[in-house]
Amino acid sequence: MTTDSLLSDLILLASRSPSAHNTQPWSPRIVEETVEVSVVPSRTLPAGDSTFRDVVLALGAWVESFAIGAADRGYAIDLEVLPMISDLDELPITGPADPDSPVLRIAVHPAAESAPTGPAGTGGPVPFTPEDVRQRAVYRGALAGDPGLFADLTDSELPSWLSLREIDPAVIGHLSRLGIAYTASRKDVGEELLHWLRLSPRHPHHDLDGLTAEALLMPDWAARIAAPFTRRARLRNPALAVGVVVGRAVESYHRTKPLPRNGRSVVGNAAAGRHFVLVANARNAGLTHLLGAAEALTSQIGMPEPLVVDAGRALQRLWLQASREGAAVSPHSELIDSPAAHAALRKRLGLGRADVALAVFSAGRPLGAVPRSARLL
Repeated sequence: MTTDSLLSDLILLASRSPSAHNTQPWSPRIVEETVEVSVVPSRTLPAGDSTFRDVVLALGAWVESFAIGAADRGYAIDLEVLPMISDLDELPITGPADPDSPVLRIAVHPAAESAPTGPAGTGGPVPFTPEDVRQRAVYRGALAGDPGLFADLTDSELPSWLSLREIDPAVIGHLSRLGIAYTASRKDVGEELLHWLRLSPRHPHHDLDGLTAEALLMPDWAARIAAPFTRRARLRNPALAVGVVVGRAVESYHRTKPLPRNGRSVVGNAAAGRHFVLVANARNAGLTHLLGAAEALTSQIGMPEPLVVDAGRALQRLWLQASREGAAVSPHSELIDSPAAHAALRKRLGLGRADVALAVFSAGRPLGAVPRSARLL
């Protein structure tokens, strides 16, 4: 098989990676036996993801999927994170990717022979496979708890500067309501969400990207009623105006309510899904020196973007591990997008100045059929 054929296969596999609103912001191309990845401005979320945290995490997940496919074929990857990834705020609001401004460059080479891993080998974790990438499950319905999920994380899943914190269901519910109210109360954020909804099979992008009614588990009748509001300005604009008023009222109400007290630990409770926060620590990442601290401060995310790429890779491994164990995940990026919810989350977790909450998600066994999300490729 030619190198171009191999790289094309790996790009196709990586397209199954997760991204906020299923925007798929990556634009890979093969350049002289390497893959260069640029960001598509029109596939970012300037209002809802103004720091580009979700974009960079998605790029990390894309790299991890690519690496898993390469390893399955007997190859390793060399990843070069390019300077442009720290200048994403210079991107235009819309338009295609600029092939002359890639953010990642990946080369593949034959992997060195090593002892097998897993139960039959030397004790290392069983490598993920392309099928794991394809079968990764996102489910936005009811989840059943799994006491053993993420119980014994190794360095292969999380580096020392990343930690996975569990949070109480009552707290996550309170913060999620705050986050949803924030989304509704900001017209530009709400409009962005509506833009990425594909609630009708007749939508021209229904089978390509975005959030379908199936992915959101919306009943057919609700999807039929809501679909026109996503595409017709004369319906969308009044709906957004109402959403702003209602969202601000709900947000104001929940901001006055204290966080629920921690209830009994959900570990061992099979009646509900579990809720996790991926937290990065600048000190453990070696950013206490002057240059590293400056990188963290200049990043809108709070961590240098190359490290956030690594965090995205780790997050993808966590989600693949959950899927391999029969669990699904449900992302809650609205908790970090909302300043009030984010501040309350930091307070509840006791996060310090060196800590950055990068991702929030629920995980558990899905209590229904898991829908398959659309992809461009």
